[in-house]
Amino acid sequence: MKLVITERQAKLLLDKKIKCKCGHSWEKEPEDNDPYLCHICGWDSKQNKYFDDKLIEFWNTYKNE
Repeated sequence: MKLVITERQAKLLLDKKIKCKCGHSWEKEPEDNDPYLCHICGWDSKQNKYFDDKLIEFWNTYKNE
């Protein structure tokens, strides 16, 4: 059986990016301590909750590098 899918459907199926409910997406990086944490809004896609403290820690570390 053949299936015909749209380009958008193919992207959703084949894209390896982590997607946040805020619309931001990123690729998982092995050295990241919190690979599922959105660095835009603080939502953790794996634990399904916000982590404001981890988001603040990330940005404080990022701006000091």
